[in-house]
Order: sequence, then C-alpha cells, then structure tokens
Amino acid sequence: MNKVTFKLDLDFDLELDFTLIGISSSLRDYRLCHFINKHTGLQFQFGKESPIDHNGNLKSKLQEELDYHIITEKSKNKIVTHHFPVYRYCCENFEYEYYIINNKSLENGVLISEIPSFDYFMLIKNYIDEEDLIKLIDNLKSIKDIMLVKEIEPTALKSKENLIF
Repeated sequence: MNKVTFKLDLDFDLELDFTLIGISSSLRDYRLCHFINKHTGLQFQFGKESPIDHNGNLKSKLQEELDYHIITEKSKNKIVTHHFPVYRYCCENFEYEYYIINNKSLENGVLISEIPSFDYFMLIKNYIDEEDLIKLIDNLKSIKDIMLVKEIEPTALKSKENLIF
C-alpha cells in the first residue's frame, strides 16, 4: 500500500487592527501615564487587563498575566521570559481600548527590536478617526518630557507579533 503525504501550509496574516504610536521619553512609565492623563483626558491605569470580567466576576488568571505583557523566547537551550509593563484605558463598553506598553522588559529585553529608540508604544485597538489621532498626537507632543511621538505602521515591523495581546 502506498503512503500519501499531505502538506498543509498555514500562511496567514496577523490581524493588526490597531493604531501604533511610538513615544520617546526619559520619564518612568507611571509618570508618563500621569502626564498623558493630564493632557489628554484619558485615564490610564496599571495592568494589561482588569481582574474583574464583564460580568463582575473575578478572573482566574495569575496576577502577572493581568499586569504584564509576557513574551517567552528560546535562546541557546535556555528559555527567557520577558515582562513588559502595560497601562490601559478602556471605555466601559470596550468600544475602544488604549494601551501604553514599555519597549523594554523588566529583564532588559526589547519588545520591538528594530526600533529601540522608542521607549514606549501606545496601541489603540479598534477604530480611531484621523482627526482624533492627530489631536492625540499633538497632545502627546505638548508634554514637555516627551521628545518624540510618531505614528508607526505595524505591518512594516518584523516583530509585529510581539504587539498582539
């Protein structure tokens, strides 16, 4: 009996339905969020997600999973886990979600290695209209301790999968 072998090619594009803004600043993450809150009216708080789900129940996740964007990588027979601090602002009905994520992990890894000059990234999930985006970028630029703010095309990044959470 002859064996038939099939090869399944699962080549797919990541769904990158977010706007990405790079931010360069010498501020610590909590100070940056304080100034962003003050200048934009957004209300960032620490943690990738709330410990309470949409029904008011406590989530069954570890605290570190709620607070950090965690990326595990293998290098030379060693597994390294990186914890990237995240701040979030979500409207009550989750129509839009804003996240500030450090480009450097607690373990000194880099989230987006091809653009290490940015200290933070702001991810805006779902839709933001162009006028609101321009206003947000202008507000960020008005913060004295922010040196550079730039919209980045996520599809052009080699390590774009590190931004999916």
